[in-house]
Amino acid sequence: MPLQAFEGGFRCTPWENSALFSPPPAHPPTPRLQPPSPAQAQTQFQTHQVATPRSSGSEEPDRSREEERRLRRMISNRESARRSRMRKQRHLKDLRAQVDQLKSQNRELVDQLAAVTGHCLLFCRDNDRLRSEAAALRRRLVLFRCLQRLPPPPPGPPGFPPPSAGTQALAVYGVGFIPETELIA
Repeated sequence: MPLQAFEGGFRCTPWENSALFSPPPAHPPTPRLQPPSPAQAQTQFQTHQVATPRSSGSEEPDRSREEERRLRRMISNRESARRSRMRKQRHLKDLRAQVDQLKSQNRELVDQLAAVTGHCLLFCRDNDRLRSEAAALRRRLVLFRCLQRLPPPPPGPPGFPPPSAGTQALAVYGVGFIPETELIA
C-alpha cells in the first residue's frame, strides 16, 4: 500500500525551531549525601509507615510488606557496609603498624650486618698478619734447628773472640750474614 503524502507538510524545519532539537539542559550534579545511620534509617522507616495512607484492598498490605522488606534490606546493607569499612580500616591500620615494625627490624639488621662486616674485616686483617708472623717464625725455627745440629766451632787465633755458632752456621750454609740479635728476636 503506497503511503499517502502528508497534506499539510511539516510546519517547521528543525533549524527553524531549535528548541525542539536542542539537547536537554544539563542538570547541576546533585551533591552526594552520606547514607543515614542505622538509627536514622529506622526512624525514616517508622515515619514512612505512619505517613503512607492505607487504602482498602489486598494490594496495600503486599505493597507495605514489600516496602518494609526493602527498607530493612537497605538498613541491613548500610550496616553491613559500615562494618566492612571498619574492618578494612582496622586491617589497613594493622598493615601500617606491621610495615613500621618491619622497617625498624630491617634497620636493626642492616646496622648489625655493618658491625659484623667491620669485625670480619678486622679479623681477616689480623688473621693475615698472624699467618705471616707464623710463617716467619717457622722459618726461624727451621734455621735454629739446623744451627743446633752443627759441631762447635774450632778455636780461633789467640786474641780474637771465638766466632759464634750462629755466624759460622750461616756462613757454612750460604744463607748470608744475619746478626745474631735478629735470629734471637
